[in-house]
Amino acid sequence: MKMLLMERNCWRIVTGTETKPEDENYKALRDFNSRKDKAYSTIYLNVSKAYRCVIDDTEDPVAAWKCLEEHFRPNSRARVIGLTADFFSCRINPQEQIGIYAARIRSIVDQLKDAGKPISEWYQAFQLIRFLPAEFNGIVQYIYRWDDNEFKFDKILQELIAEESRLKQSIKDQN
Repeated sequence: MKMLLMERNCWRIVTGTETKPEDENYKALRDFNSRKDKAYSTIYLNVSKAYRCVIDDTEDPVAAWKCLEEHFRPNSRARVIGLTADFFSCRINPQEQIGIYAARIRSIVDQLKDAGKPISEWYQAFQLIRFLPAEFNGIVQYIYRWDDNEFKFDKILQELIAEESRLKQSIKDQN
């Protein structure tokens, strides 16, 4: 939904980073109100009918978004513990590309950061290489020898993607 709101130039209104302009500037005020209405209608129409009752009592997109966040992403200890468990148990699925696996890890990391419980770079890097298939053992051993300042999520991801491409090419060459 965030991307839809961004495409419609409404996301900054929903997040509260863009506020209502001064009343003297009629054109800017009219444009803002139009985008504000578009933001609310986008949110409302893209929420499942069963959950529209959560935001029925408001027409303010900021309030509607906050209600939905509180309902679906409560900032509770149980949610944070669940996300932490998801992070440490996140495994690469068979046939899943490294980039997709890394995106799943990043999504959990971002949610934990938003909940006020960030995961350190070291643990993120560790999790990225923790459950890789056996064909990555060589590159993982190489990564283990890196200095601490090189043991970063993005650098490891870059190496893993290159190794994944090399392995795929090797399989193609053998066939």
